[in-house]
Amino acid sequence: MGDSVWARFRRHRWLPQASVTLLLAASVGGFVLVRGEQRDRYNQDVLARACEGALPRADAAELLADDSSWTLRTGPGPRGLVSCTVGGSGEDEPGFTVTAEPILDPPLRSVRVEHVLYPSPYEEAPDWAEEHRRADELVTVPCVNGLPGYPRPVTSFRVYASAYDPADVVADDAARERLGVLVAALAEDVRATRRCGGVPVRETDVRPVSPSRPKEDTDASPAECAWFRPALLEPAAKGAEQSADGVTHAWARACSVSFRKPGSVVTVSSASWWGEVLPEVRTEYGSELAQVGHGSSPDTRPDTRPDTRRKVHSLVVWAESRCAGGRTLHRVDLTGADRELLLARTDSLLTHYLDASADCDDTKVLGKVWR
Repeated sequence: MGDSVWARFRRHRWLPQASVTLLLAASVGGFVLVRGEQRDRYNQDVLARACEGALPRADAAELLADDSSWTLRTGPGPRGLVSCTVGGSGEDEPGFTVTAEPILDPPLRSVRVEHVLYPSPYEEAPDWAEEHRRADELVTVPCVNGLPGYPRPVTSFRVYASAYDPADVVADDAARERLGVLVAALAEDVRATRRCGGVPVRETDVRPVSPSRPKEDTDASPAECAWFRPALLEPAAKGAEQSADGVTHAWARACSVSFRKPGSVVTVSSASWWGEVLPEVRTEYGSELAQVGHGSSPDTRPDTRPDTRRKVHSLVVWAESRCAGGRTLHRVDLTGADRELLLARTDSLLTHYLDASADCDDTKVLGKVWR
């Protein structure tokens, strides 16, 4: 009977072909299913290793193509903390990059007043240091306990992320929201594992990266120049065109105010330095500080009278005190053609400047010097 069934099966017009087709389909389906399960396990392993395992896998997966095997690239080298890039195996597949890096000041160019004010006392930052400005989402986190391993104190870090999809020029709102989740998770992981202290990082702390706007011109006096009043220069400031610039860094603040009349210019500048830059300030201004008698008796001070042949003179007065930032050096400079005005106003300018520094005491005036 078995032989007759087999014989009828073989003689059937379409049943043998259909059976073979069904068998092949089952085999292919099983193969695809196994390969899909292997790919899913591989992809989950990629996300588990990305950025030291700090990223929420569900949100990260939503930024990737679910029908592709994902690749992982790590970083960021000696300058950073953690970085990872996850994307598809093909160039036309979506992905994302998340980076945590310390906020480091670039090397100082100079601590002189003119460099503190214009345009920056720091060396020009390399291109990689500006990468966070081109990201989609960013958060800055204080690390009050400090991040070890750097030559200067580092008390904050930033985490930023970008999504890329060749099909989309700009990340959409959903992608940005998921990026914000990744940024917050990595930032909190860094804060906790590096023992920074402070409060936990929340998703609401993350902000979109906005393009930097050019500085707007304004007639308002900078806060660093709030101590100064034009009446301190009367009559030199009367009827003159006034301009002011000021800036504050973590280690210094400075102001420059100029008064222009036909045929004359009078400039007042003020600056204070504290902290780790004090040795650099004493080196940069070593000649001036030596001439005001710093470390010498009045009888042995050099002759600091101005060269009367010069059309423009500068009278500088230095002081030191103890302020909120620690030991602080102060410098006030009055520049103009009228030497009598400089002699008459410099002491009062220094007094007003020091009086405005309410957090300072134990003040000692070091002396004046023409330059």
